Amino acid sequence: MTNAVLSGGSAVAAMDKGSRATFTFNGTGVSWIGYRDEWSGIANVYVDGSLKATVDTYATPSKPRVTNYSISALSSGSHTVVIEATQTRNPSSKGLWVWIDAFDVIR
Repeated sequence: MTNAVLSGGSAVAAMDKGSRATFTFNGTGVSWIGYRDEWSGIANVYVDGSLKATVDTYATPSKPRVTNYSISALSSGSHTVVIEATQTRNPSSKGLWVWIDAFDVIR
């Protein structure tokens, strides 16, 4: 999706179960920045291979540039965060989309 309210003007999304975005970074923490709206679904968040959270990204009205998940106090070094679409949704949501706008790294 391209929209001026998004970081850098665009974001990516998926809804199929198991679709994943992987981000590897060097630092002590990371935040997943997303887009929430009436058609957004639920995602699993893994850090270094461990499930850390299940995040419901439904919102009304829509909210751009939202911190969907954040973790800090990791050991300094290389880490990997994975956002995985679950193809599940909040009962109020009309869709299953999981949006990734940006990642902010804490060094």
